[in-house]
Amino acid sequence: MSRETENALLLLVGVSTVMITAGGAYARYVKPSLQPWLMTAGILLALLALVSIVRDIRRGPTAADQDHHGHRPAMAWLLLVPIALLAIVVPPAIGPQTARPQMQETTNTAARRPFPPLPDGRAPELSLPDLLIRLAQDSAGTVHDRLVTVTGFTMRDGDHLDLGRVVIICCAADAQLARIDLTGPAAAAAGRLPDGAWIRVEGKVATAHDDSSRPTLAVYQVEQIPQPKNTYSY
Repeated sequence: MSRETENALLLLVGVSTVMITAGGAYARYVKPSLQPWLMTAGILLALLALVSIVRDIRRGPTAADQDHHGHRPAMAWLLLVPIALLAIVVPPAIGPQTARPQMQETTNTAARRPFPPLPDGRAPELSLPDLLIRLAQDSAGTVHDRLVTVTGFTMRDGDHLDLGRVVIICCAADAQLARIDLTGPAAAAAGRLPDGAWIRVEGKVATAHDDSSRPTLAVYQVEQIPQPKNTYSY
């Protein structure tokens, strides 16, 4: 690969990273807390490429460069295509079909311990991962017989209607699917919504979470909401 191709690749990677980070699409791949590091990395890559390009222009072609240009493989330039496209066409966020199921399978192996109590209020809001972790690991039973508010998307699994959420720990590569069965008086209303509809529900844990039963949430109120800008939970 020639120096021109190397510099072009480095510049495109840097510019693409800056564009994706500045536009907010980076959140489809990594946690929002990594934004400053991505922006810094993209700027540094672009600057390194520009410095190298300017240095090569000032130096002028050498005999080794001219010999390399004579048999430079044109296929090397094809490496620029996917990087250039990434700056223009951003893939969608990971959905339930591509995330690893199930988050609660990994929480079962953790040791149980007392969790801090839930915030005061009629129905404090919990993320779905937090609810599942408390069900699996909380020896104090802070969510049992307590009305909570949870947000997610509807998922049909045979006769079951689930509330789901894609969870990432660091980046999209470790995405997992968190889900809980919906039952109770308002479950029928949620079931009439299309698959993948975003809802906010109020309910109580209906069954204890253990190795032999799936976690269940008896819902008493369902509200359809717009899809959030960032569909992941952390």
